[in-house]
Amino acid sequence: MTESRNPYHRDDGQRVVRRSVVAIMDILGFAEMAKQAQKHDQEDEFLTRLYAALEQGRKWLELDKALPKFGEKDFYVLKAFTDNIVIGWPVRDDAESELGSAFSALAWFQLEMVNAGFFVRGAISVGNIYVDDIAVFGGALIEAHEGEAILAKDPRIILTASAAEATQLHLGYYGGGAHAPQNRDLFRDADGQLFLNYLDDTVLIAPDEAGPGYDMLDSHKQRVTERLTEHRSNPAIWNKYAWVARYHNYFCDLWPQYFDKNHKIDVRAFEMMPSQIVDATGR
Repeated sequence: MTESRNPYHRDDGQRVVRRSVVAIMDILGFAEMAKQAQKHDQEDEFLTRLYAALEQGRKWLELDKALPKFGEKDFYVLKAFTDNIVIGWPVRDDAESELGSAFSALAWFQLEMVNAGFFVRGAISVGNIYVDDIAVFGGALIEAHEGEAILAKDPRIILTASAAEATQLHLGYYGGGAHAPQNRDLFRDADGQLFLNYLDDTVLIAPDEAGPGYDMLDSHKQRVTERLTEHRSNPAIWNKYAWVARYHNYFCDLWPQYFDKNHKIDVRAFEMMPSQIVDATGR
């Protein structure tokens, strides 16, 4: 991105913070995956797979280039460093359109990454930030980073307090009813955190015209199943992928006209079970 197109640069070149929608994401378990690739002499293969996933996922983030700009400025700025991504969407009014754009773009990014085998965790905030190719700075970055590191926990993109407050305001525009777009963009988790319902804006983008994206949902099921199988002996990690499986199944349950038990993940088949030290046969 050239400085002249960066919305965090004034026309005179001065760098400024702007009130923005901010998203920060990283890849769950990235360091361990990289270590395993090194251990098994598969670094080239891992790099190829990672690069392809990030490249494909980033295409969805960059669709916002076609949206209205700040004059000749871009609609958002993205800074990526391997498994860490920060995006800022400068706010023009009350942040509803920017949050809506973020929800849609991040949903596609998250599903593309998961279906390539990379599970994403992150957070969205609303506040002041500055972003360019060299530096990221501002209170919204700190809030989003703390949300990702402390609150997200599972492979989900959560809303921090500032983003949740803005969303509550926007729900009021629709009378707080279930028809509000935010009611499909987001779910509320058992711990009270709002998180991105990334399957809705992707798998069900146009079900009446083209039908659900069954291939995408089946790929999602397969990737989650692989992780549940891989980490059965590690409860702390296994539980994170069990969370994704429960989300997957809840999404399917909401749309019985499209999905049945064959689309769901049988989490019980992958549950960790205790065993006797010596079994009944004496072995």
